[in-house]
Amino acid sequence: MKIGIFTDTHYCDLELLEQDRKPHYAYGAVNRAFDDFEAQGVQIAICLGDLVHFHNGTEESLRHLREISNLINSYGIPTYHCMGNHDNEVVSAEDMARITGFHVAPTTVEDDEVKLIFLDASYSPDGKPYGREDIDWTKSYVPKSELAWLEEQLNTDKRKIVFTHQNIDTNVESRHIISNADEVNDILAKYGVSHVYQGHYHYGAENIINGIPYTTLRAMCIGEETNYSIAEV
Repeated sequence: MKIGIFTDTHYCDLELLEQDRKPHYAYGAVNRAFDDFEAQGVQIAICLGDLVHFHNGTEESLRHLREISNLINSYGIPTYHCMGNHDNEVVSAEDMARITGFHVAPTTVEDDEVKLIFLDASYSPDGKPYGREDIDWTKSYVPKSELAWLEEQLNTDKRKIVFTHQNIDTNVESRHIISNADEVNDILAKYGVSHVYQGHYHYGAENIINGIPYTTLRAMCIGEETNYSIAEV
């Protein structure tokens, strides 16, 4: 299975945000990435969250979401999405799926050899799901019910790869780390996960925990670069 992964486009009309983010350029970056996905025969596209950035109110932010998702869907590549904190400021996971047609976490996809598992950590540590106006991006959590679901999904002899927006790599800057990351990592180690991919921490990282590679992709909104990854899994 060949996958194309990108994260943190923060798409909106802003030219510059917080010194180094250029959200308006993200449309072109996504366009270039999907041109490459198409050329290289990518079978599944994966967005690791923060596809859009709340700006100029809900209606304007929804317009941005439709614009960027229409571009993505024009390539005809099935797309899977992990909700980011900024996505949650615009829409719920259910509305993200309805508006974009993406497969939204928590969900899975598999072939004869590999299973991809997408987590949703858009919860506060008390287990309460994020609301549009009730989000502390420094506090995220995978609820007990989802951990039980995760164990069910991991109970397979296939290779297993896990995706999330917020970080379960405990080596990145602490505000980006899921509150119960250690608990999640113990489960991933127990079932022999092959690789973990994350977004959220914009500058990217590569680490190994319990023998498992953890890749944090560099944000697509940083500068005018086109940051993405293509992997044969």
